[in-house]
Amino acid sequence: MRSCLVHPCSPPFLARIGLLVIVTVLLSGWTCNGLFLFTGCQSSVPLPQISSLSPNVIASGAGSTVLVVTGSAFVPQSQILWNGTALQTTFLDSQHLSTTITQQTLDSLGSFPGGSVQISVRSVPTNAVLGCPNGGNSATLVLIIN
Repeated sequence: MRSCLVHPCSPPFLARIGLLVIVTVLLSGWTCNGLFLFTGCQSSVPLPQISSLSPNVIASGAGSTVLVVTGSAFVPQSQILWNGTALQTTFLDSQHLSTTITQQTLDSLGSFPGGSVQISVRSVPTNAVLGCPNGGNSATLVLIIN
């Protein structure tokens, strides 16, 4: 008698695996004793999406500016990226993150008047769940430096 082991994973993925197991069992004569556990994707980190920056233009030499990134699927560990470099980020809610841009930020990250910066959001994966989203980087939006 043969047996098989089924790992917990998301329902859509599990349905595909379940169909494969049923066909395999029927064709091979296996006896499959397993526990199907539907854990869903509650512990996974969604892929962040960004839709706008406020403001989308900042003045060089203007002191400090609070940049708010609006989007969706943000988590407390999400980070605002400035040309790929993580900035100190404040999680406001699942749709808003903020950071303070200072002249030191502009100087240290090589930004200059008349230039632009690519802003994106990264959510670092924590516990990978097979068949579920696992964080990553959003698309980018352009922040203009005057």
